Amino acid sequence: MCFSATASFLSAGLLVPGGTYATALALRHDRRYLPLATFPLLFGVQQFVEGGLWLALGGSTLIGVETAALGFLAFAYFLWPFYVPLAARSVEPRADRRRLFAILAVLGFALGASLYLPLLFHREWISVTLSKGSILYGPVLIYDGIVPRSLVRAVYALIVSLPLLFSSVDAVRVFGMLILFSVIGSAIAYAYAFVSIWCFFAALLSLVVIAIVRRATLPAAGGRVGTVHPRAG
Repeated sequence: MCFSATASFLSAGLLVPGGTYATALALRHDRRYLPLATFPLLFGVQQFVEGGLWLALGGSTLIGVETAALGFLAFAYFLWPFYVPLAARSVEPRADRRRLFAILAVLGFALGASLYLPLLFHREWISVTLSKGSILYGPVLIYDGIVPRSLVRAVYALIVSLPLLFSSVDAVRVFGMLILFSVIGSAIAYAYAFVSIWCFFAALLSLVVIAIVRRATLPAAGGRVGTVHPRAG
């Protein structure tokens, strides 16, 4: 499998229009699905930024390596750990699970801030290299020397995947299983460049969200499978 600027830009070209369509559906028909609907759009922007990073690593002067890396990590490190739980909470009909997802969103925000904000103030901590045809992000973390990076990665994966896996909406739960499989597969097969590879697979999987939103918001598109039921509590 090849990963390159071309792959990043092509995936962005697929994700941005699809995400725009899903976002428009949610805005028009059911705004509880709006955070989830923006997944493909946001992943598309993230992939576009990484395409710019590929160009910078290749010698392009359009954007600096550190700037592009910070742009990509703003999504990977900071946004997703709290935005995914918030999106799951938005469509969740059960009050107890909404509270749980809200807690995970707060934890995700704290984790994301602790991973990303130090890099804004210490750009020298950013390390980006190419390894086996993939981008390797190796920034200094404030947890280095305190806890293993594998533990930080595991906590990150749990915060991102648990809200989807425990959703009461069947289609969201299936999406969560796909995300979990992508995490496990990326960790096993591409541990050397986990951040970049997993985000690429997650970006492509986010196309599933378009179908979820369409089926939930358009009854004529095959029924309301996986829709939100009236909330309790």
